[in-house]
Amino acid sequence: MENVVTAIFEVESEAYKAFAELRNKPYGEGYSVAEASLLKREGDAITVDDAFDAAGVTSDDTAAGIIVGSIVGVLGGPVGVVLGAGAGALVGGSFDSVDAAGSISMLEVTAAKLYDGEVAIVALVQEDEPAFDAAFADYKATIIRRFAADVAEEVDLAREAADDMERQLRGQLRAERKAERAEKREERKAKIAARFEGIKARFQEGKQIAHESMAPVDKGGSETLKAD
Repeated sequence: MENVVTAIFEVESEAYKAFAELRNKPYGEGYSVAEASLLKREGDAITVDDAFDAAGVTSDDTAAGIIVGSIVGVLGGPVGVVLGAGAGALVGGSFDSVDAAGSISMLEVTAAKLYDGEVAIVALVQEDEPAFDAAFADYKATIIRRFAADVAEEVDLAREAADDMERQLRGQLRAERKAERAEKREERKAKIAARFEGIKARFQEGKQIAHESMAPVDKGGSETLKAD
């Protein structure tokens, strides 16, 4: 059976030790590892600390293969943040329930259960389930397992969701920029109009002064004499 298995470690150093052992010997009784990544969460960010591709899909042995690399890409992006936030409450209270845990996707469970500062191994394995658990028998680790084909479908759906989020964000940014431009345009129009209002006010003031200066002067006290 081909599965994607995530092991979340309570002790960081144990995760690094277990990963080194897998790299040196990516097979055991009843299982073989095609590709694996060592992930660490720091705040909202999930990053890759190390990776290997035992199946030789990539030419770089420090790179994750196709499936695990895709999982890492989703978890490390905005969709991973959303998945972790959405599944956190449900997973935290019911993870030990097989039915509840099985109803939550691998991406959701991993994003929600990998807490700040924790380290996890994500691996694509072929195993006589659950033979791969033996690789972590000496360590304190939470094991999450899903069919590889199901996880690949999850990744495709998550990528579509990421594309939708990007389109919505771009549309929102364009709308905001348009609104900002319209607001600034109105501000500029108001400033230009205000300049002309100032000019007209000064012109009217000048006309009033000129009019007042040209008005006849009334000389008080003069009398008109009439002949008898």
